[in-house]
Amino acid sequence: MKFILFLILILILSCAEKGQECLPVSEVIKEYEFRKIPTDFRIYGVFLYGPLKSPMMLAKFDGFYTVRVAKTNKIKIEKNKLCIENKCYLLPIAPENLIFGRVLSGGEYHFCRNSLLMFRKKLGVYEKLVVFEGKKLKELIVRNIKKEKSIRIIFGDLKGKFFRELTFEIEGNKVKLVIEEVEI
Repeated sequence: MKFILFLILILILSCAEKGQECLPVSEVIKEYEFRKIPTDFRIYGVFLYGPLKSPMMLAKFDGFYTVRVAKTNKIKIEKNKLCIENKCYLLPIAPENLIFGRVLSGGEYHFCRNSLLMFRKKLGVYEKLVVFEGKKLKELIVRNIKKEKSIRIIFGDLKGKFFRELTFEIEGNKVKLVIEEVEI
């Protein structure tokens, strides 16, 4: 009798709906590590910080960057820094890599948790974590292990070859970058 109950239990568990599994890693690596980024471009967008709305332009031609943000004391961006209220933070990867989605650099190890595919890489005192839901890039987190501080970048929808929205969460501050136009 116990044996029959055991077989019924196994049959029930084997027929139960399985949780969603992660995509094959090779598909995500192909999409986000080897993603093509134009060598020359001009990007127009708007930074949103609280009630503040600052137009911005990021351009790269012949290897030289030009960055323009409407004059404000609250927010500005440089080639590899985001400054919020006179405090500057080094971006984990180049702005164009964030905008176009090349977030994997190779050498990350991957794992699947709750149907989320995650790539982790330790870089000295920093740890980089890239999170995907299915084939969609959700977020990039870079954490300073010693200081226990982190930068979290949340990705919006992909519009063609670039992400239309990026939200930066740094030390309790939230800045959203909305991309309006990309000229290649």
